[in-house]
Amino acid sequence: MFAAVAAGNPLQLSSEVADSNGLQHTIALSSTKSRACSHITLFILPNVTFPENFIATVYFKLAANAEFQLFGYLSLEKPSAIFKVRLPGSSAPQPGDGLGEIDMDEDGDSGPGDKALVTIGISIEPREAGLQKVQAWRAERASAASRNTSTLVLSRPAGPAIATAGQLAKAYPLLTRDLAAKIVQHAYNYLSGFLDANGNVSIKRFDTWWDKFRNRLENDGTFLDEISGA
Repeated sequence: MFAAVAAGNPLQLSSEVADSNGLQHTIALSSTKSRACSHITLFILPNVTFPENFIATVYFKLAANAEFQLFGYLSLEKPSAIFKVRLPGSSAPQPGDGLGEIDMDEDGDSGPGDKALVTIGISIEPREAGLQKVQAWRAERASAASRNTSTLVLSRPAGPAIATAGQLAKAYPLLTRDLAAKIVQHAYNYLSGFLDANGNVSIKRFDTWWDKFRNRLENDGTFLDEISGA
């Protein structure tokens, strides 16, 4: 149902956990050489019809005796995610929902033959309950970050609340420009796959893109950070 591939390594399929009625899956990347592993891509297989009312919460652990840690989710509208493996670092995953970082031992000696014992756990859960779990994890991550960092946070003096797109653009012109560019790029990337012989796209395709984009934005707006120009 799922598959994962670490950069420079072969694709590995998931296996069902016994007695889970197909609701839990694991992918053991034990044959992956840690030094050759920079990114791990996890995705739902193309021939799988994922149920609309469920999500697949994603967990990682880097040792056989370690506990799984929540790291994000997959769903019908978000069928894949990329996770970055960073060397050197601690022996435990650091939170990051897609393009997050999984720290691994500096010396790379986490298993026989310099192999990384990366295990992905996947749990298929009812959509509402699963998203509540993900939201709670994000809140906990944000709270931990606020306690452990001295990075300045962008803020504005007290004043009228921003209630319109125009007020947002006036207050944060550069961020608004970047947001608009990412939305246009996302639309272009999607619609360019439906061009006819004259270079035109049906308005129905645009409506479909907008519905999917709006739904994904409501569920996880951080996907905008992954959009880049051609």
